[in-house]
Amino acid sequence: MKDTKKSRKQEILDAALACFTEHGIEATTIDMIRERSQASVGSMYHHFGSKESIAATLYMDALAEHNAYQHQLLQAATSAEDAVKAIAYAYVDWVSANPDKARFVLYSRGALARSEMAGEMRERTRAHLMAVLEWFQPYLDKGSLKSLPKEVLGSLMTGPAHDYARLWLSGRAKTDIKAYREIFAEAAWNALKP
Repeated sequence: MKDTKKSRKQEILDAALACFTEHGIEATTIDMIRERSQASVGSMYHHFGSKESIAATLYMDALAEHNAYQHQLLQAATSAEDAVKAIAYAYVDWVSANPDKARFVLYSRGALARSEMAGEMRERTRAHLMAVLEWFQPYLDKGSLKSLPKEVLGSLMTGPAHDYARLWLSGRAKTDIKAYREIFAEAAWNALKP
């Protein structure tokens, strides 16, 4: 029988996300996270060591979760159009399903860029972007995508959805981003089709 109980580490991360969502990273204290997770001080420091380490782990785990979903959709793609739309779908679907994590990722990057784990975060992001570009290379080589500088491809695939996500996650737009999934996917494809 599978154990459905959350690990202590995950309970701490869930509590931290709730605290960061309510109070922001700067105003959240390690004691607030400890109280909310009902973890001991020893457990907190055993798993993480600091509030900054908790925040960086939460950030990297959220990106890894999104990236895994994106990879799953890309693997099912059978054309350049399917692949471009898969990137937009993955972004929209993940943000819609995980608004607190998405808000945390979108709005905490600056604070985390100064953390002790900033280098590891940058390296993981760079490695993921390189893998996605490598995945698209055959389509670029065949001319199945518009010939553009590689550094703009990601922005063209997710830019409109990303902009709307900021509006929705901040409460300035009321309609769930998922309602516009096809619009954002079509916009991505229109920007990149040859």
